[in-house]
Amino acid sequence: MKKFVKNNLVVAYSEKSDGNMRIENNRKKFLEKLGLKYVYLPKQEHTSVVSPFVNMSAPADGLYTDLKNIPLGVLTADCMGIVITDFKGLVVLHAGWRGLFKGIIENGIKFFNWKSKDLYGFISPSIKSCCFEIGKDFVKNLKQYSIDDKYIIERNGKLFFSLQDLATDKLKSNGVKEIEIASACSKCGDNIYSYRNGDIENRILTLAYLI
Repeated sequence: MKKFVKNNLVVAYSEKSDGNMRIENNRKKFLEKLGLKYVYLPKQEHTSVVSPFVNMSAPADGLYTDLKNIPLGVLTADCMGIVITDFKGLVVLHAGWRGLFKGIIENGIKFFNWKSKDLYGFISPSIKSCCFEIGKDFVKNLKQYSIDDKYIIERNGKLFFSLQDLATDKLKSNGVKEIEIASACSKCGDNIYSYRNGDIENRILTLAYLI
């Protein structure tokens, strides 16, 4: 488990050693380590939908609250868990390439009047450009969603993509002044679940709350 505090924001994410966070008992043990009794999780389906945490009946890949001590979380295994806050309100997003391309960051930012506030962002361990190999179909998706091909890296005759660079640019262009990115790559790191490594059902949990 990794945990840090910034101002009145608490962020934590699990690792392989904490177990599969899809399993309720594992989540319970993880939360107990943090002194928490619960975490709100959206019904993730790779959408770009962000909902208030009290409205979770429909699929969504992000939650928002402006209340203190309300832990919001997402489950990932290569996708990014993204935390955004102005330290008065909080958004936590599940952002794979589909949600990222469709505008989940922009939809999350809508919950803040960011023109008058400095926003902070955090990106959890996720697959990075060292390992996120892409093919021709993926490049077609870039064109469909008007995503710049500058995020493509060619190496040894193969193409790779930087989700973190795209997310960072989207965050910055929407008023996020400070962004921290976890150093671990989920695929080549030692202690993070990776769908591309065969962790089909296993997930880490990234959560955040305001105190």
